[in-house]
Amino acid sequence: MAMSNIQTTDSVALRYLITETLFGMDEDAPVTAAIGELSAVATAPAAAPQFPFYGKNVRNYLFLASDPQHEWLSVSALEALTKTLTALKLTADDIALLNLGTLSAMPQQGDIFAFFNPKIVVSLGVSLPWEGFANPEPNTVLAHQGITVFHTFTFDEMLADAEKKRLFWGTVKTLLI
Repeated sequence: MAMSNIQTTDSVALRYLITETLFGMDEDAPVTAAIGELSAVATAPAAAPQFPFYGKNVRNYLFLASDPQHEWLSVSALEALTKTLTALKLTADDIALLNLGTLSAMPQQGDIFAFFNPKIVVSLGVSLPWEGFANPEPNTVLAHQGITVFHTFTFDEMLADAEKKRLFWGTVKTLLI
């Protein structure tokens, strides 16, 4: 009988095709699978950090806040964000809002960029201790690693000062189109 090249990954088909014992094992042999499993776990790459955020990040517009007293922003600031998005014909689904103030430690820039893959970052009064961000003045737009970064005031500051709100609106409406 001539051998042909039969290839399959179907377990039922393999059961009919392979009738010989491929690996025999003595019933009294010690189990050493745990050692192999430990070495596989030790060499597995660390899982990428996950971040809790508001929105769905559909358009990769990342807003960064630092408000340890609120889950995302104060009620009035969250309302102002919603009104801003509506005026730009966007929704919360289009953005991601990450409140760094609720995290136990400041995440690495690479972890945030890998997780959110942002096109635009709007830093709402957040001091960014990352390379290339020497705490810029508010209402500064920077280009960093192909990402536009807009450093501005917090929404609470803008709600208390009409000039800060005007400066924010003048820039954000040109960025988030």
